[in-house]
Amino acid sequence: MAQLAAFDIVAERQALPMAEMGALRHAFFNGGEEGWSPLAEAEEPAAPPHLVRDLTESWPFPVDAPPPASEPAICHVRQVDWFPAYGVLAGPGGRVLQSAGGEALHRWPDLAPVSELMTDGPSQVLDRGVVFMPWGGGFNYGHFLLDAMPSVLAAVEQGFAAGAPVLAPRLKPWQKSLLAAAFPECEVREVRGRRIRLEQAAYATSMDHFLHAPTALVHRVAQRVGAAVPDRPGKGRRVYLSRRSQSMRVMVNEAELEAALRRRGFLIARPERMDALAQVALMRDADVVVGASGAALANAMFLKPGARVIEIQPANFTSRWVWAACRQVGVEWRGYVCPSPGDPRQASWLARARRGFRFAYRPPLDDLLAFVDAAL
Repeated sequence: MAQLAAFDIVAERQALPMAEMGALRHAFFNGGEEGWSPLAEAEEPAAPPHLVRDLTESWPFPVDAPPPASEPAICHVRQVDWFPAYGVLAGPGGRVLQSAGGEALHRWPDLAPVSELMTDGPSQVLDRGVVFMPWGGGFNYGHFLLDAMPSVLAAVEQGFAAGAPVLAPRLKPWQKSLLAAAFPECEVREVRGRRIRLEQAAYATSMDHFLHAPTALVHRVAQRVGAAVPDRPGKGRRVYLSRRSQSMRVMVNEAELEAALRRRGFLIARPERMDALAQVALMRDADVVVGASGAALANAMFLKPGARVIEIQPANFTSRWVWAACRQVGVEWRGYVCPSPGDPRQASWLARARRGFRFAYRPPLDDLLAFVDAAL
């Protein structure tokens, strides 16, 4: 068996020289020096109202401070190998740029799948291109909306995508529709091959888990996508995002919760049965959205200011990324932390037999519904 390649993981801000944005853009289009430039974002918005109800006293975050916002940057690098399925950019001597490969590094700290691909030469060589797709964005709706899409927007706004293609691995239909809605001015080029040589590559550091600390880039992405979805007149809806067909985290009394919410005028939506722009349209028409933690709640970025999101969080699966997205678009977020995990035998045998089953939990419905009612 061939020995796996060794990589040197480098942070862009330490490994590359800082440059003025105009000079960096010129270098990208004219074969100039590598570098990075910060994205100047407006001041952070005032935090909309938020509320955390923690039945378990396990919420690990301060309730009196909003989630952080990062300072993304645009980077320009030369003569790198791009591994589209993983988002990784590897340069001479095994140098791997940390932000481009951040999500893959989280999954494989040794980048073993990429290392195995280093035994073959590049399948093609491209002069230049903008890279935007992290590993998680290739299959996860939330990572695509909140990591990949803002990374395209950063390149568009700074002029890097005006004269160079936006490069992507093979895209799914829902990814194509979101990109076409948000960036009709871009050439998005799907590239076949597992290892591609790029003479000049540009990318935004927002590829690396931007959903945990987003900026107003998220809001501007939502505005672009929303402009492609016509408003529908009428009273705002109450929407519940069901996870009954999902296998990883099983809410064993979700059917009972759905029945109770229907009586309160909620539409029960199955996001996996809807195309992406239909989900956007549903959100733009909603006043209150309830759902358990999961990628479908990334749709909160498409809600109108003043709407409310109630996120049901199992105690062993807490996070602030939905709150962070809500903050950027002026949406109120309320978190309900319930006991978890429970006895897996509470879940049906069919749920436990599904691939990817992790755990089961049962939020107390009377208390949860009282929490929902207070937000209506």
